Amino acid sequence: MRVSGLALTIMCLCASAQGQVDFSHDLGTMGAPGSGVNLAPNAGEVFSANGVSNILIANLASMGLVAGDNIDAFDRGDVYTILNGVFRYPFLFSVEPGAVGAAPFPVWGQAPFNAADVYAMESGTVGHVLAYNEPGLGLLTAPFESIDAMTDSMIGPGNRVYFSLQQGSPTLLGNAWSGADVLTVVVGAPASLRRAFRANDIGLIPADELDGLAMFGRMDVNGDGVFDDINDSALVYFSVDETSVGVIGSDVRMRSQTSPFHGGDIYTTGITGTHTLMHKADTRIRLGAGDVLDALKLGSTDPLDPFPLIVPGFPDPNDFPEKPANCPPYRGSGVPIGCIWIEVCDSPVPAIVNFCVEVKLCDASGNVISRKKSGSMRGTASSDPNVKAKAIADAFTGIMLPKPDGSEIPIFKGIASFVPPMNVGRPGITGEVCMFVNQEVVDCGWNIDQICFSFSNWTANIIAKPVKGWFPDVKRRPLIQVEGVSEIDTVLRISTSNGFGASADDVIYAVPLGAGQSSISALEQISAMINDDGGMSMVSPDGVMTIVSLASEPLPSDDGVSGPLVWESGAAGTNSVLMTVVANLARGPHSPCSAADYAEPYGELNFFDVSAFLAAFLDGSGQADLVYDGEFNFFDVSAFLQLFAQGCPEVLD
Repeated sequence: MRVSGLALTIMCLCASAQGQVDFSHDLGTMGAPGSGVNLAPNAGEVFSANGVSNILIANLASMGLVAGDNIDAFDRGDVYTILNGVFRYPFLFSVEPGAVGAAPFPVWGQAPFNAADVYAMESGTVGHVLAYNEPGLGLLTAPFESIDAMTDSMIGPGNRVYFSLQQGSPTLLGNAWSGADVLTVVVGAPASLRRAFRANDIGLIPADELDGLAMFGRMDVNGDGVFDDINDSALVYFSVDETSVGVIGSDVRMRSQTSPFHGGDIYTTGITGTHTLMHKADTRIRLGAGDVLDALKLGSTDPLDPFPLIVPGFPDPNDFPEKPANCPPYRGSGVPIGCIWIEVCDSPVPAIVNFCVEVKLCDASGNVISRKKSGSMRGTASSDPNVKAKAIADAFTGIMLPKPDGSEIPIFKGIASFVPPMNVGRPGITGEVCMFVNQEVVDCGWNIDQICFSFSNWTANIIAKPVKGWFPDVKRRPLIQVEGVSEIDTVLRISTSNGFGASADDVIYAVPLGAGQSSISALEQISAMINDDGGMSMVSPDGVMTIVSLASEPLPSDDGVSGPLVWESGAAGTNSVLMTVVANLARGPHSPCSAADYAEPYGELNFFDVSAFLAAFLDGSGQADLVYDGEFNFFDVSAFLQLFAQGCPEVLD
């Protein structure tokens, strides 16, 4: 048995953890003597582990199945939590026999006896840990022992469960169902067996094989377990075997054609006919080429469990990134973003909502890359703040930064959700998602330059804070972009506040958006309202509004961040208008004239600008660091003189 030092350490730490999961197993699994598996080794039945052995809790008849059926994926379908806190262990999983893993992680260290173990992924990290070893599950330490599906403990008569069957299972053949379909049954009521949703509903084809299944926030309005109503919804996570290809254009199809690791990937879907690659087996989970992720479950909703989905409290303040000792210069449009809050709003969404998160990074040499994650939700789940927060957290959790050696690191860590909100308790805000940029990203010389959150039929916004120790005089520069023509009469609105506390004053800028009206024209009206109110904003021809200042600016905060606080923007109730809210942090003067236009009157360069620059230079203010190198010297003075000599563009004179 090959066991790395890391694996041995983890095994010792987990020795007291009770393997309390319900599972099914592959054909050939024997189970420890006296265990439920050993007494009834049927691949279509469900067993419950208790840390010592296992017992049979659902036989074939109670599941509406017949001899020869093989459960391939399994979930209770009832995981839901309203806990406020940090996402800790988003997934637990098992692997197929023969998995090799990647050194030095436990799947590799436990081989060739790794298929009967359960492993856990920790949020914000690369790799996995050993959660439950096979003796605690009542299984043998043997290469042929294998967990094929698992869920939370323990199910019983009357519980509704969701599962898939292996291709060729008699129940599939008798009903013209597929191994990529998800079935549902009430345990003990075999006549309730139904197909919950089809392969195509999650972006797969009938010939595919669903291997892992987990669900969050299930909403079933008529209680029949079938997702056949517009208001039925859930966030679904799954894996597929190495032969699966997905529908044309899907992430499963892309990975099946480009990577030998796609059988170990984790995907997510809102049951909208598509899916998104969430975690890659090779760079995030750290499995080997050809390995198959064979069973999947979400972390426990019990915060006292050894592997909880969420632990109460705020992210660890030590995770907040700081300016690295060897400070690289930055040449992006802003300054390094260290912490972000995304507001979760309460607009009802009766249909499908699409969303996309894009992170733009730049380095000291001016190189720019973008990393993106998208998804969709349907029905009432998308108006539930807990499910909204989970979907947003999922998107950010899956965004990775590639390194020159081919490895990847998570861009964000310490991701937490708060429902109700903790940071900006404004009207209409029902929750928030908070996260820190990974210190390793900053140490690698990358600046999180912008974060874009695009969505339809929703309202939201992003509030960004800088990396500690860098440019304390930074100002927020919200950008808001709209695209499309509304198909109904609605309202485009932007809500602002002058502070964070309950005593803050709110201002709502709202204009009607009529059916057939360009959304850009409505945004231009809002920009004019902001300017008439004493603020400063502008709209580009392609529909991007930059808010430089608002008449009601937020109060100074302890971290020195100030600037326009937009806590909500959007056009709810219309699918045809795409809203993108952009968070960035800018330095320098407010004027669009030049970086040398430090003082009023803006639009011309004169002695007042020279005086303001010198004051900032002597104070060591980031506004005077015009060459972005973290120092204040002749090069900054030279850059100022060059900009001053160029004057302002004629268009602004």
